Amino acid sequence: MKKFFNMFFAVLLFIILVLLVISMISVYLKTPMYLSGYSSSFTMQFNSQFVVLSLILIGICFFFYRYGKYWRKLLRVNLILSVLFFLAQIYFTAVLFSTAKKYNTKVSFSQGLKSQQAPVKPSETYSYLTIYGEEQHIDVFRPEKRSPVPAIPVILVHGGAFIEGNRTQVGYAANWFKDHGYTVFSIDYPLGKEDRHNWESAVNSVVTSMGFVVKNSKKFNVDPDKIVLVGGSAGAALVMQADLGLRQGFAKSYDSPQPPLPAGVIAIYPPVSLSELWQKIDEKKNIDLKYAARRYLGGSPSEFPQRYAQLNLIDQLSKGISPTFIIAGEIDHVVNVEATRTFVKKATELKLPVSYVEIPYGEHVFDANSNSIAGQIEWNKIGEFLKNNHLEN
Repeated sequence: MKKFFNMFFAVLLFIILVLLVISMISVYLKTPMYLSGYSSSFTMQFNSQFVVLSLILIGICFFFYRYGKYWRKLLRVNLILSVLFFLAQIYFTAVLFSTAKKYNTKVSFSQGLKSQQAPVKPSETYSYLTIYGEEQHIDVFRPEKRSPVPAIPVILVHGGAFIEGNRTQVGYAANWFKDHGYTVFSIDYPLGKEDRHNWESAVNSVVTSMGFVVKNSKKFNVDPDKIVLVGGSAGAALVMQADLGLRQGFAKSYDSPQPPLPAGVIAIYPPVSLSELWQKIDEKKNIDLKYAARRYLGGSPSEFPQRYAQLNLIDQLSKGISPTFIIAGEIDHVVNVEATRTFVKKATELKLPVSYVEIPYGEHVFDANSNSIAGQIEWNKIGEFLKNNHLEN
């Protein structure tokens, strides 16, 4: 019975270690897409925990190899695999610490071991717009310490490929900004459907929410001239559209007057070129999102060239841009990071105030765990961006 148990445990451990090592090799090679993507998500979000896990696995494998009497060859293989998994974790950890050094920010390995902070609850909720017969709501998160000086307002715009999601999906962002003295507004906006395309109404809703904050600035005790827009994924595209659209004239509030330009824009893995969704998809690098583009824009670039020309952000820089911080993952399979790099390069050539951070081996939503090393890099750089642009409370 003991021999059978040892065999079962050794084989089970072998299977687990093989899967872990293959996953890490996939991240390193950045292929195949789904395996490297999912594996990268775990590696980036739980890097510190994975280092600890690898040490535990080495300890277990060494113990059984040292004191086990049966299946010695398999136990030796398990020990070798556990060491390889540990070395992979050390490598990815070193890459992330090197990235932090590159961007001149400090990170902590031990902080990565902490559990994610639970999302805070809003102080109040309002309806800021009715469109398509639906009320669009806005959650307000007031800072704990009230100040006689108006706080800087932050508007959060959720992701979801323009067709799903809601204002409650703000993750750690509401916590961070609220804890740093900002008054936070998290908004809904109309979602795209087969029979309702929101390419215009979504960005206009963001601009309308800005107007709502301006109109109620005394009520919320915020500075109406220092609105900061923050979005992730589709939400990142929308906050950039709102800024560039206000400048170009294609983004308008459903309530007059128009709000002032945002004082700052924070775009987390933004899709900056929607036309590329219709180019030949490299199934090894990008997920096919044409179904979402149809609901959002109504069809292809050949069917609606004007819509795509308007929303390809890379073509909307001629009239400037508000101070903008962009962060992206190197192996993002949802958003084309090559287009993001091109956008940043063009903005830099035009001497526009755009700063950029790229996380090596980072997949879409690499920052889901804010305590991870990648998450620390992101929020440290966001804090630095706000400080550099005099947007601190």
